[in-house]
Amino acid sequence: MTITVQQIQYTTDPDAWHALARGLGLQPVPGGDDVWSEFAGDGVLAIHRVDTVAEERTEIVLLTDTPAALDDLERVLTDVGATVRRTVLDDIGPLLVVDGPLPMSATTSTSTSATDTSATDTSATDSSALTVMPIWYGADLTAQAAVAEAAGLRRRLTSDSGVWVDFTAVGGGALALHRADQDGVELSFEYSGDLDALAARLTEAGYQPRILDEAYNRTLRVARPDGPDLWVNGVQRDLYGYTRSS
Repeated sequence: MTITVQQIQYTTDPDAWHALARGLGLQPVPGGDDVWSEFAGDGVLAIHRVDTVAEERTEIVLLTDTPAALDDLERVLTDVGATVRRTVLDDIGPLLVVDGPLPMSATTSTSTSATDTSATDTSATDSSALTVMPIWYGADLTAQAAVAEAAGLRRRLTSDSGVWVDFTAVGGGALALHRADQDGVELSFEYSGDLDALAARLTEAGYQPRILDEAYNRTLRVARPDGPDLWVNGVQRDLYGYTRSS
């Protein structure tokens, strides 16, 4: 079972998100339109048009490589105590909806692989340097981490304080869990390339990015079409206060 992480941004302004995705260096997957489009990097960003601001949100999706893998995923998630229900959508087919403890959905991918950009123009930037990394926030991370690991995601970094744990997916993308008072999902990315070069490309595209020094690494912030700034974190190399899983 090969899992790819996808984050879906529901928005009333898909054109602005398409432009930002390209500015970040993500590659458009053929077949997109104004209602639904996908952009490939390390993992997948999907843009879904909605009619009202109240519907704007970010969702976590796990993409399986085969229908049989989706069945396997349903079994392992149920075994670890997740609340899972199965439905069928006309446009995508079977869909698993995980209501808790880590809200997300899962389906079988029918589009270009997240790591296969051979059909797109990669001359401007290396799209694989940009990893989709949705962040789930909640008061407790124990059960959520168990769900992520049961789904086949590989634990990578864990903070000694228990505030942060992140995972990577074999098929591309990553998922982070962050302890917080309120539950929620935030769209974010991690960048393994030169943040200054990425900032320069965004500036040329008409954006006003800022690079800040955080305790864990440098991070790029840029205004998004809706909501707070988008964070693009540099890869964390200083592991003081963190444990890296082998």
